[in-house]
Amino acid sequence: MTAVTSQTAQIHGAIGADPTTAENRALAQIADPGGRLSVIAVDHGDPLVEMLQALGLSADADAQRAIKYDIVDTVGRDASAVLLDPDVSVVEIVKRGALARDVGLLVRIEADGFATIDGLRRSQLIDGLGAAGARERGATAAKVMVFIRPDREDLDGYTAGLVRSALEDCRREHMLCVIEAMTYRLEDESPAAFAARRGDLIRDSAVFLEACGAKLLKLEYPGSLAGCEAVTSAIATPWAVLSAGVDHEAFCEQLSTSVQGGAAGFIAGRSLWKESVGMAPDERRAFLDGTVRRRFEELLSLLDRMS
Repeated sequence: MTAVTSQTAQIHGAIGADPTTAENRALAQIADPGGRLSVIAVDHGDPLVEMLQALGLSADADAQRAIKYDIVDTVGRDASAVLLDPDVSVVEIVKRGALARDVGLLVRIEADGFATIDGLRRSQLIDGLGAAGARERGATAAKVMVFIRPDREDLDGYTAGLVRSALEDCRREHMLCVIEAMTYRLEDESPAAFAARRGDLIRDSAVFLEACGAKLLKLEYPGSLAGCEAVTSAIATPWAVLSAGVDHEAFCEQLSTSVQGGAAGFIAGRSLWKESVGMAPDERRAFLDGTVRRRFEELLSLLDRMS
């Protein structure tokens, strides 16, 4: 197991058991020179549509693409990598040169939404895409998000099977795959009960996904320093903390605690750029180039202080 330290984890050469040369190379390309993940997530599908619709704005593909292009073409140039969707944005962003040559590219290969069977959420992969489709779009690595309740699922169940299938598909294509875990409250579970066990669920999700073969994890904030240390102590797999759309100041605190507890960096989205969604194009570019870039610099400075 990985020892907990007070410094940012270095992930060069640290991914799970028996990494391939291609996986090690991909890891180097999505991390910064110090071996830390400073990734901007812009792969949002349904959540971005919902944000635009709530503001009474057009949520069509062109509107989504314009927002994502501006994010990648401004603050995205400061990131170690960006995470994009496979259908709305990535082709146009790469074609127009917004993705800097020294910035890695992760492409989401799971579908929006989920099915519910016997009270448990079932994530799904995008039909006909897979690792080959991500590779065709120029991906350095693929990303798969799964809804998970490790207290109600086992390694012979649906979620484990989906994760193993995605990992094997990526291995055949010599592609690194980042697995993201999202816990959730059950219908018969009170908010208080879920909140009380959430840190344990995040830790146990990491253990579950490592057992499935995951080599790099994107995890929710475990809630405390002790929770972060528990995750790091329970697995040998490096992990990055996601922002879940919290305000920037809150995410700074969460990131500081996470890296102190052993996280290898962050994969952050809405906490950085969510206000820009409702802005006119010129205002949006100025906000991204100014406020959001300063926010990102604060995150990088925090990582520097922890190293």
